Amino acid sequence: MNRIIKNLFLLIIIVIAAKFLLTAFGKDISAGYQEKIVLGNWTEQSIETLIEHAGSKSGPSAKIEFLSESFLETPYAGNTLGGASDETEQLTVDLSGLDCFTYIDYVESLRLSGGFAEFKEKLAKIRYKHGAVLWDKRRHFFSDWVSGDSKNAHDVTREIGGSATETATKELNRKTDGSLWLPGLATVKRKVSYIPSQKISPRILQGIETGDYLGIYSDREGLDVSHTGIAVRKDGVVYLRHASTVHRKVLDEELAAYMKNKPGLLVYRVK
Repeated sequence: MNRIIKNLFLLIIIVIAAKFLLTAFGKDISAGYQEKIVLGNWTEQSIETLIEHAGSKSGPSAKIEFLSESFLETPYAGNTLGGASDETEQLTVDLSGLDCFTYIDYVESLRLSGGFAEFKEKLAKIRYKHGAVLWDKRRHFFSDWVSGDSKNAHDVTREIGGSATETATKELNRKTDGSLWLPGLATVKRKVSYIPSQKISPRILQGIETGDYLGIYSDREGLDVSHTGIAVRKDGVVYLRHASTVHRKVLDEELAAYMKNKPGLLVYRVK
């Protein structure tokens, strides 16, 4: 009996230790998580078909262009993810309305998927660090995509901008007055490279490829970008494909015109 008790006690210790180590390294320690699925005009079958057709495209750029085009005219909807530090996080798939961040989340997740079930799995890994569906592991900032050891993309801003590129040191999530943009989320110091809008020349535009993920640099304290979208090149002209708060839908706008009076541009690329 004593041996059984000792073995049981040892097993409990091992489980607790394993849970601690996984949590320390940011892994998803739960076998499952809550889901919220709102497909709008889509069905699981139509998403499967979309993924199948995307699979026939050659390379990331062509796939991103095809997938992102499928959501043109989708209504804009903000705060579809909700959540807070004191709430249970859930994996949300809401295709009935998109904001600039959920739009790129869904497109990139679809690009990497072979079916609807895998789409949800990839979404967890794109939206959350290490795929841990927890609010404090959510990639709240665009630069989270290229930071840490589980990157979604590569930062090619300096490669494209060259000597025109500038770098700002940010304490993300901390406002000028010291308060937080997202209460309960730790701040992080990070260097953010961007191309000032007045320096976006035809040469720089030529370096932007279809399928690049774009961020509109924010000069506000505690923020890296104010908006995101996808670059699409058509007839030699670069467009920003994005979920627009102004037009209240997903659409294409010429990037050079859009960037007027904006602080600057970030460019991330997948391979």
